[in-house]
Amino acid sequence: MRNTPPPTRRVRGAHESKSATVRAAAAAPSRRQQSKWQREQHQQHRLYIAVGALLVVVAGILLGGLYYDNVVRANEVIAQIGPDSVTAAQLLGEVKPAARSLDTQAKQFGGGSNIAQYVDQQKRSLPDQTLSDMIDKRLIQQETARRGISVAPAELDDKERQTVADFQAASNPSPTPEPLTTPASVSDTGAAADTAATAIPTELPTAAALASPPAPTTPTAVPTLDATGYAPALQQLLDKNNLAEPDFRDRLLQSTLREKLQTAIGQEQVPDTQEQVHARHILVATQEDADAVLAQLQAGADFATLASQQSTDPGSKDKGGDLGWFGRAVMDPPFETAAFALQPGQLSDVVHGANGFHVIQLLERDPARAIPADQLTSQRQKAFTDWLASRRSSQDVKLQMSQAARDWILARIGIRP
Repeated sequence: MRNTPPPTRRVRGAHESKSATVRAAAAAPSRRQQSKWQREQHQQHRLYIAVGALLVVVAGILLGGLYYDNVVRANEVIAQIGPDSVTAAQLLGEVKPAARSLDTQAKQFGGGSNIAQYVDQQKRSLPDQTLSDMIDKRLIQQETARRGISVAPAELDDKERQTVADFQAASNPSPTPEPLTTPASVSDTGAAADTAATAIPTELPTAAALASPPAPTTPTAVPTLDATGYAPALQQLLDKNNLAEPDFRDRLLQSTLREKLQTAIGQEQVPDTQEQVHARHILVATQEDADAVLAQLQAGADFATLASQQSTDPGSKDKGGDLGWFGRAVMDPPFETAAFALQPGQLSDVVHGANGFHVIQLLERDPARAIPADQLTSQRQKAFTDWLASRRSSQDVKLQMSQAARDWILARIGIRP
């Protein structure tokens, strides 16, 4: 029998022995090993939970900030006008078009540091200025609603056509027509007689302001633009003022309501006829000079002569001191009080007014004299301005805009607070 070599024993490497050990341990882990693995798993779970919680907190902070910035801050009430309120978001909606208009103007001027500084200053004033305009708008809306004043759609259409036509005429004026001349006439002697050229006058309407006008204007016939010309003219107006047509019509509506309310308040508070006096005066610089003038008048001196010689009022001295007819709320209050206390022919005592010392003589008085048109318009404008100022300062109007709200608005128009 042949001798066979014994089988060789394979020697395992160190790593193979270690792997076998690990496999053996994994197959039948000890209690110590199991405890270690459980601790590692718990630590890993806690780490995951901590990271997840941190992510939730960060996301909550970010979402909370966005919510506060875009919801809470946007809905913050910054003004209360009777039953109406104004929020920061509403004010921002009015500020943005004005800011875009400033940017457009800056581009037209070519930029530059001075222009940029000017635009920055103007933008910083927009929140307060625009809020004041919004308050006026709400006050006028409330009062017109209370009085039943409204604007019919057809009336607003006419107003739009009028404004567009006026804008078109101002932006693209018609060329001045060449003068038309009449043929030269021939005289009896056969010589040609020169005749003056007769030009055809062309009247162009003034461009209508989009902002609320200070006074109502006299209604005029609505000009017409054909269909091919109206649309481009309207678009040109909208582009120039950075407006959409609904915003443009809203401005026209508010302007018309303002005009109607001004007319109504003016007619109520300033009648066509008022008590008026016709007076003359002598104005001097000192009490001593006024006493001397009064003594001369009481001694029989001629008022007109003395006024032309000694009065320092350049508007009346050459008229013998004559001021013409005037009503109340026209002159300086001390002067007015003294003048209306006199009877025709009487002289006042020395009156100390804003411009110096007066001696007044009443010539005539009329309890119901018609007011000149220019004075009537001025007084009625003042009546409306006074009414609006009193409503602004009433307890119904509460301004609540914080610096944080102002900064929030400025940041959204590109201005660093």
